Amino acid sequence: MKHLLLLFCLLPLFTKAQNTLSLAECVDLLVKNNLTYQQSNLQAEASQAQLKQTRSQILPQIYIAADQSLNVGRSIDQYTNAYIDEVYSYNAIGTGLRIPVFQGFKLQNQIRQGVLLKESFEENRTAVLNAQTVLLMQGYVNVLATKSLLEAADQQVASSQQQVDRVEKQVNAGVAASNLLFEIKAQLANDRFDQVTALNNYRTARLALFQRINIAPDDNVEFESLAPKDTTQHSDNAVAIFEDAQKTFPELRSAELYRQSFVYQVKSIKAENYPSIFMGTNIRAFYASTNTNLDYFKQLNATRNGSLSLSLNIPIMGRWVTRPRIELAKVQERQAQNTLDVTNQQLRQAIELAVLNLNAMADKYAAAQGQVESLTASFAVVESKLNAGVANIFEYSLAKANLAKAQANAIQAKYGFLMQQRLLQYYRQGNWEGVF
Repeated sequence: MKHLLLLFCLLPLFTKAQNTLSLAECVDLLVKNNLTYQQSNLQAEASQAQLKQTRSQILPQIYIAADQSLNVGRSIDQYTNAYIDEVYSYNAIGTGLRIPVFQGFKLQNQIRQGVLLKESFEENRTAVLNAQTVLLMQGYVNVLATKSLLEAADQQVASSQQQVDRVEKQVNAGVAASNLLFEIKAQLANDRFDQVTALNNYRTARLALFQRINIAPDDNVEFESLAPKDTTQHSDNAVAIFEDAQKTFPELRSAELYRQSFVYQVKSIKAENYPSIFMGTNIRAFYASTNTNLDYFKQLNATRNGSLSLSLNIPIMGRWVTRPRIELAKVQERQAQNTLDVTNQQLRQAIELAVLNLNAMADKYAAAQGQVESLTASFAVVESKLNAGVANIFEYSLAKANLAKAQANAIQAKYGFLMQQRLLQYYRQGNWEGVF
């Protein structure tokens, strides 16, 4: 019985734990459910399949052939090569293979291009996940921030409601004028409007986060808070961080591999200007109904024949065809190089902005905390004066509004600081290990 009672006591705690998501768990859901990331997965799988298809072209082309025909009227007897005028059937079977001996290293360069494209799409898959994770982290922090703003708005409403209740008692006792009650109720109405706005912002942030991880919204799900990161052992030098990021970031590796792939595409196109050599062999046998002396299998045995061939193809005017394709591939290579330069620039600017924002948010958060402490003390004084009847409602409303604004600034600065800490740690490391 004691164990049963203990289980019932702990059940709400288990339920709460199951309905709480951490940032790391949200990332796991993102990997499973985000369609943008799944699309990059499919692109990587397609590049792998394309590489396998290219490699298969090096293998010998083995075939088995079978023919069946019914001849009517004047034709050539396949068995005697004589002209005949009758209805007869003809059946042939054979097998053979064809091997590319030399194609100017066309296939080899296509395979090298395919390997680079495969690696590029694999790096791009990681880059897409990183980009989606940054957006997820921003949404997650936004949920926490709007929740704190909602809690602050609730406190403002509760404070105004207490004043309304107090003034109502004073009005009923005849020690306060009714106009003071109307002014206090007007302040309460304003606070409730701000509360509704904060609630809508919180709900919107939650919905955006649920949509990011592609699961159904659930009002019972809560999100774990974030603790500040220790950044005292890390450098905030944007140049040094960018130089390290250039070696590890998948966005840059993907763009570089994609650019290199066009080098081998140009080589594979130029290979079409060189002579190509193919070797082939086949074995064949047939049956003709005009030969009544031999049955089916004896005819096949009697008509066995084979060949071994070596073919040489020399393009005469191939350059006229390949030259435009080579020019196009070189332009695409320059476009890929420009994409790489743009990616480098965007990463460098993102790191510079993250370093600047982290320092700015740290200063802003410290200033906002000091502002909240000062305005909290000031509001307490004004509220005491109002309760004593020596302050008017306008002083109270102004002090209350200033305090609410300072609290909102502190909340936004706090979560902005937490966001920038994690973002800059990601830029330093080039991965998400320990960031969450």
